[in-house]
Amino acid sequence: MIIWIISCSTQRQKDDPPQYVLEKHLRFSQYTDPGNYADLYDELPESFNELSILVKKQLIHPFDVEKYKDEIPEDRKFEDRDFPTVSLMLEELLIRDKNGIVASRKPKDRLVVACVHHNMLFASILRNHGIPVRIRAGYAKYIGDRKDLRVSHVICEVWDKKRNKWILIDPDRQKVDFPRNEFEFASETWFLLRKGNLGDEKYISRYQNVDQVTVHLLCHDLSYVIGTEEAYWIDPPIVSNIKTGISDLPESKRQILDKIAGYLKDPDNHLRNLVRIQAENSFLHFKEDL
Repeated sequence: MIIWIISCSTQRQKDDPPQYVLEKHLRFSQYTDPGNYADLYDELPESFNELSILVKKQLIHPFDVEKYKDEIPEDRKFEDRDFPTVSLMLEELLIRDKNGIVASRKPKDRLVVACVHHNMLFASILRNHGIPVRIRAGYAKYIGDRKDLRVSHVICEVWDKKRNKWILIDPDRQKVDFPRNEFEFASETWFLLRKGNLGDEKYISRYQNVDQVTVHLLCHDLSYVIGTEEAYWIDPPIVSNIKTGISDLPESKRQILDKIAGYLKDPDNHLRNLVRIQAENSFLHFKEDL
């Protein structure tokens, strides 16, 4: 029997998020803490557009590395695991260009890292500026030539105080304040899976099937929302238990994922529930990676 969470509205709430929620999303995790390099943020712009452009000037996504094939050394075409934290990213950026976070950084001096790293750095800077932000996991509908494709991806959800709303920003693909219907959150895909087999043709990822990657994204979206922000290359045990589909999981665990997905549709009003569920279920716990 499927337990659907029907109390969680996908519409924007009329009131501001509770203060403890905004404070939660101002805190650095071990991954987004700039450490000894926070002073590099002091003179950076606060404009979301300007900051997104500046972050992209420091980093290159591995998918885009061919554009710079004559400038990037062969052994530096995928550096995600070399720099799992923002502090390590900043340290290396300084080594490659002593001027710090600058628009004039040459491609050969950038880090070649995936979308998660782009969003970690962006979130770290915004939090240092006193702007609440949470990383979110799901599928981008705007990557690639086919309009029906869903590509596994992460973005930032940023609190825009002037308009009293969360807005979506993708510093990797350079999209600021874009419509929510252009991003399929992991919770949305989970509920689609619960209704039936989606097939793997239009869901693109490094995982073997859409069921497995959706549970991966759901667990990571949970970690982002509750503030642990785990590295994307590690997973809790439940992900490896999926071989052919979510039917591999006991119904009791699927119902827990139902609750998580429902609460993730409205994390402002269910943050404490999400923290509790993650703490109480060991199959959702990530192995320490640092």
